[in-house]
Amino acid sequence: MTSPQHPTSPVARSCITKVRVPGKVILSGEHAVVYGTKALACAIQNYAYAHVQDTIKAGFRLTIADFSVDQHYTPKQLQQLALATQARHQAFIQSRLALVQVMANPTEFFAAALGASEVLDLIKPNHGLHIDLTTDLVVGGGMGSSAALVAAMLGAVFKHLGDPLSKPRLIAKTNQSEHWQHGKSSGLDPFVCINGGLQEYQLGHGQAGNMGGISHSYLVSTGRPQSSTGECVAAVKKRALDAGVWQQFSQVEADMLHALEQGSALELNNTVMHNQRLLEAIGVVPAAVSEFIQQVERSGGAAKICGAGSIAGEQGGLVWVVGLDRKTMAQLAHNNGYTYQPMVPDLQGVQDIE
Repeated sequence: MTSPQHPTSPVARSCITKVRVPGKVILSGEHAVVYGTKALACAIQNYAYAHVQDTIKAGFRLTIADFSVDQHYTPKQLQQLALATQARHQAFIQSRLALVQVMANPTEFFAAALGASEVLDLIKPNHGLHIDLTTDLVVGGGMGSSAALVAAMLGAVFKHLGDPLSKPRLIAKTNQSEHWQHGKSSGLDPFVCINGGLQEYQLGHGQAGNMGGISHSYLVSTGRPQSSTGECVAAVKKRALDAGVWQQFSQVEADMLHALEQGSALELNNTVMHNQRLLEAIGVVPAAVSEFIQQVERSGGAAKICGAGSIAGEQGGLVWVVGLDRKTMAQLAHNNGYTYQPMVPDLQGVQDIE
């Protein structure tokens, strides 16, 4: 994907800062992680990319082909957007505003994230930047696309301006905009996307895990959910589920990590099935997706939604499938009108690229 080019100085043409950040999938613990239990997630080899270069025109030009965004902002406009967004999020926290009203559109989301990042303290008055964002992640599909795009953007901009961010600093800055997106973010997406690998995550901290047992599994896209992550989390919260439900999620997460580390296909199948039953019990699995998962089980495999699921419509985002051969997987996906890809872990996390 390309963006229209604005004229740049001769120096600017030879100095482009490029950063990529992987997406992620939650293998176990979605929803439960919001209540402080552990979640198991893995970075994947689908990426968000940020290219940053100097331009003659002062301020910030932001282009995002996936959202048809091509917008110019002055530093003052970015600051105002950030403050207004923070105020709306605070109103949501105080139950004075619906979550869908916190962010007006993708353009404002990324611009506000930039404005709130303290990058305005680094840029000189007459300095101009062109920030171009692209991705091969499924936007809105449970891959952590918003976190990966913001992390790539901030990582590239700060590096370009001579203040490269450490992973902890980048995680903290990225998580700020995740709260706007999801209401109250657990922080999982920025942590896993930026660090890479398989991570057991809880309350801002993660432990890297062994990834041997993830081979020969697939990610199936059932379509973008009609409800957002934040809306799903809010709906589950309203149900005021017994604490025992989250204890069951916690046990399944521990069992899944054990199955992966031991390379036990049978144990992995069983834990994936158990996890899916819990997700169905809390009401976030659309009927059509549930039927597809039953087809997987009848074929000898197991599957579960990865992420928040949906409380409306028939699309549920990503589904993780284990225990099937490639031919069977292809046939089931075709029969249901879904697309799929092998799940390939990313071990690097955020990375500068040439």
